[in-house]
Order: sequence, then C-alpha cells, then structure tokens
Amino acid sequence: MSLRTLRERWVPFLGTFVIIAAGVTQVAALNLTMAATGRDPAFDGVVNILAMTMMVTTFVSVFVIASTFAFSVAQRQREFALLRTLGSGPRRIAVVVYGEALLVAGAAGALGCVLAQPAATALLALLHGIGMVPAAPPVRYEAAALVLALGTGVTVSLAGVWGPARRIRRIKPIEALREASVDARAMTPGRWVLGLGCAAMSALAGWALPEATGDGVPALTMGLGMSAIVAMGFLSPVVIPPLAAALTWPLGGLPGGGAMVVRAGMSAAVRRTASLCAPVLLTVGLFGIAIGLVSVVNGVAARAMAEWTSAEFTVTATGGGGLSADQVARLRALPGAQVAVVREAEIGMGGAAHVVRVVDPEDAAALIDPPAEEGDFAALGADGVAVDAATAGEYGWGAGDEVRLRLPDGERVRARVAAVLAEGPYTPVTYVAAPLLAGHGGGTATAPYAYVGTGGGAQAAAGHRADGAVAGTGAAGGDLEERLEAAVDADTARTDPVGAIEPGREENNRMVLLIGAVLLGMALFCSCVAIANTLVMSTADRVRDFAALRLAGADRAQVLRLVAGEAVAVVGIGAFLGTAVTAMTLVPLAAAMGEGPAGVALSMPWWQLGVMTGVCAVIAVAAAVVPAAFATRTSPVQALGARE
Repeated sequence: MSLRTLRERWVPFLGTFVIIAAGVTQVAALNLTMAATGRDPAFDGVVNILAMTMMVTTFVSVFVIASTFAFSVAQRQREFALLRTLGSGPRRIAVVVYGEALLVAGAAGALGCVLAQPAATALLALLHGIGMVPAAPPVRYEAAALVLALGTGVTVSLAGVWGPARRIRRIKPIEALREASVDARAMTPGRWVLGLGCAAMSALAGWALPEATGDGVPALTMGLGMSAIVAMGFLSPVVIPPLAAALTWPLGGLPGGGAMVVRAGMSAAVRRTASLCAPVLLTVGLFGIAIGLVSVVNGVAARAMAEWTSAEFTVTATGGGGLSADQVARLRALPGAQVAVVREAEIGMGGAAHVVRVVDPEDAAALIDPPAEEGDFAALGADGVAVDAATAGEYGWGAGDEVRLRLPDGERVRARVAAVLAEGPYTPVTYVAAPLLAGHGGGTATAPYAYVGTGGGAQAAAGHRADGAVAGTGAAGGDLEERLEAAVDADTARTDPVGAIEPGREENNRMVLLIGAVLLGMALFCSCVAIANTLVMSTADRVRDFAALRLAGADRAQVLRLVAGEAVAVVGIGAFLGTAVTAMTLVPLAAAMGEGPAGVALSMPWWQLGVMTGVCAVIAVAAAVVPAAFATRTSPVQALGARE
C-alpha cells in the first residue's frame, strides 16, 4: 500500500526525495572529505572547519527532512480519516506512513551516497582552487561514512513522521467529511516539552559561553543558535496569530479584503503556517548567526590585541606577498615613527612545523607586550621565543627552558623560552627573535603587517582619529595616518587604527569567508529547496480553497495575488523569527566575549539578513504562485468537484 501511495502522490513526495538526497549527499561528502584529508597532517586546519560544517550541515539536514516529512503527513488528515471510515485501524495507517518514509528515504539516501564521492571531489578541488588546502587528495568511497549518512537520512525521516503517526489514533472517521482547515489545538504537549527543552539547552549554552575559549567559542555559539532555532520552530504557533495580525495590519486600509483573508487563513491554520515558516526561520537564523559570529569574534580579537600594544596604527599587506622591502624602508623613514615589522616563517618545534611571527626584539619590546602566563615578552632578547600557551602545553615547555628549533633552511639551533603567552580571544601566536633566523632564511620571510606608533598608544590614535573626523583639523594622529597611507601603495597595503582589525588575519579571514560561503551555501541550499517544496505542497493542496474564493467573486488574478501575499507574509514571519534567534544568539555572545576591556558593541547584520529574506521571498512567491496558476486554470465548479 505504501508503494501504491507513492505512485499516486509522487509530486509532493518528489520534493521530499530531493531534500533527503541533497542532505545525505552533503553529509556523506563531508564525511568522505574529512576521511581523505584526515590522513595528512597538512590538512589539520581545514579538518577543524569541516568538522564544524559537518555539525551545521547535519543539523540543517535533520531539521529540513524532519519538518518536511511532518508537514507532508499532517496534510493528509482527511485521507487518514477516510481510511479509518473504510475500516483501517490507526496502527495499520501508521505502518503505511512509516513504509512511505522508509521507501523515500532509502531511495533518496542511496542516490545521495552515489553522489557523495563526486561531490567530495568537487569540494576538495574548490578548496584547493581558493588556496584553502595545499592539494586535492583522491576521495574514495568508504563504507563507514556512507552508512552513517544513509542511516542519518533514514532515521531522521522516520523520526519526522513519528509525531504525525502517533496523532493518527486521534483522527476520527467522521473527519473525512470535514471541509474546514482550522486547527483546534496547534500547541500539543509534545511541542511544549520539546520547545521548552530546546530553549533550556540554549540558555545553558549561553550561560557557558563566558567560560569558552579558542575553538570552543564558535562551536558553542552555533550550538546555542541551533537549539534556539529548534525551540523557536516548536513554539512558533504561539506567536504566529499576533505576528500575522501585525504584518497585515498596515494593509487593512487598502480596498478589498485580501489582507483580512491572509490574516484569517494564517491564524486559522496555525500548524500549517508554522510548517511553512520553519525553513525560512532556519535559513535566515542560521545565516544571521554565522555572519554575526564572524563579526563579533573578529571585533573582540582586534580590541583585545589593542590592549597590549602602544602602537597607534597597523599597516597590513592586502595581497599574499606581504609588505615589500621598499614599503618597510619608507615606513622606517617616517620622522617620529616607531615601526615593528612582523614577519611570518615556518619553523620546526617539537617535531612539527609551525608558522611563527618573527620580530626584532628591540622594536617589538617598544610597541607590543602580550600578556604572559610565565616569563616576560620584553625579555625576548636575541635568542628567545615567546610561545603560545597551547604549544607550550603540548610540548611541556615553560619559561626559561632551552628548546631546539629547526629553521627554514633546515639548520637546528637552541633557543630560550622567554615567555609563555596567555590565552585570549585573539589568534594564538608564537614569536621568535629575528637574530635567531639571521642567515637561515629569516630575511626572506613574508611581512604580513607592521605596528607603527609615536608613543601615544591606541587611545591617542582613536582620539586623534575622532578629532580629525569632526573638525577636519589634521591632528597628529591624522597626520601620521595620512603619511602612512602615502608611504605605502594603497592597492597593496591598508592602514588601520589599532583595535579596528586583528592584524595578520585578513588573508585567513578571507579564506574563512570563502570556505564559509561554500560550505554554508551547501546547507542553505537544502533549506531553500525546503522553502520551495513546502510552498508547492501547501499550494497544490488548496485547489478547493481557490475554487471557493473564485465562486465567492474573486477573479483568477486576485487569487494569485492572494497566494503571493500569503507567501510574503509567511516569509515575513519566518524572517522575524530568524532575526529574533540571531539576536538571542549574538547578544549573549557579545556579552560573554565583551567582559573586560575588550568589550565590543553588538552589531546585527541587518543588510545581510535583509538580502537573505529577499532571496527567501523570491523563492517562496515563485513556489506558491506557479502551482496556483496551474491549479486555477480549470473552472471553479470543476475544481470543487474534482477527486482529491
């Protein structure tokens, strides 16, 4: 019977099939990519990013697949009531529903597993093309990765129909005659328990944020955001009626009753509206959280670094080649300017390769003083290294220890650990004294940035900059900034007040944004397909509603405008909820990371959220209006008499 139902209702199941196939493909492709790169230590950095992406992609796939299946089953209440009338028991109907889910998920999951290897190969080729990975290793089909992805797809699909299947026993045979689509009770006890439970998990993650450090901050923030999205999805029926009224209120003065019909339809069928809003909530919320997370973390890192430097500006290379020798010479030639050039080199420490910052001890001591757990950065000297806390902990090093380093030309030397630098919200860095590398390849090391000051410090720079902006007087700080910009080529370097950016991270941030766009785009593709699929399913199920409107006096164009208005209203509610989730996630993040002098003001990514909302609106309107246009081609009398 499940197979026969699929043959007869293949159109609504087609979208579900595509969503499951896409979700399984993404999860399996990331599994295969991590397996291919995890065998090579050169890929350690990208594996961490892929692991984070794996968490987000799995969440999106689970959310989308479960909500799509739940919506699909919930639409068929009259069909199940008719089966009850014909003598089928709730258990038998539930078996049919589970069979449909198993067949669709199994077939879609199998297709996703087949597509996983080409998708993983294409992903690695793309990462290699943008310079994120050193090479594109071959990707092999691996049984464990494919079984995990397939099992996830099937399990989530069955879990998605579990709730609606349990509600089948409450469907009475008489409901086969029901014409209205009014929800008697949108919030069930299960929704309350799950919604409040996920809200409690979000609160717990927010409480733990101040204690998180390093890579734990993004992971915990995404966990907070994802649990908040799920909580909002479960609890959304509570707020949909007032939101629908608020959205349609400005249109109440227009001629006609379109706004009233939209508001009444959304408020009456609250559960259907919540299902339609869910993928928009997911898309806007996840996108806003990701963008805001990068902004807040970068801002906190920049402010924190500004606290331990007396420099007023940073000059940063905008290309991959670093500051040229000529640019460095022109910076040093500026009257009254103190310059500390920071170079990058790869050396061996503890048997592994590490990228370190190479500085002149005297120049660095004059302008920067990173906080240390042990020792003193100012004691770097000609033979010292200042090691970040993670590296020191990994190798058991402490201040005053003598360690062996492998220099860029292969020469091995002994160095003294002058300091173990404290952890902070900024990128952990190990500094090496430039004299150690003299004659061993240190002179050719890339110089990504330089600190420049006059002795006034970061606060003076900020004050000078503000004075210049208001009065245009060209104060000392503004003078120095202008001279710095004149000394370097604006096309290859940029000048920023200390605290505006985290120096040396621009190229890395560019890579993170590129890889984030690629990998987050994979996840958001699923949610955008879900937006289209749910709107198509909902519109195709309302042929009789459209016919009734036309018999009541509405022409075809008015019906299509009404459908478009409902789609826009659904996107508006989903976007509002997604923006609320973004704020609920970023506010505790900014508060947690803003404790102390490195505090940053919360900046919501408004225009990015607006763009994503616009994309969702375009998809939703097209997905609703096109099937409605086909559905209204026949006469309303024929549509009302058609077999469902």
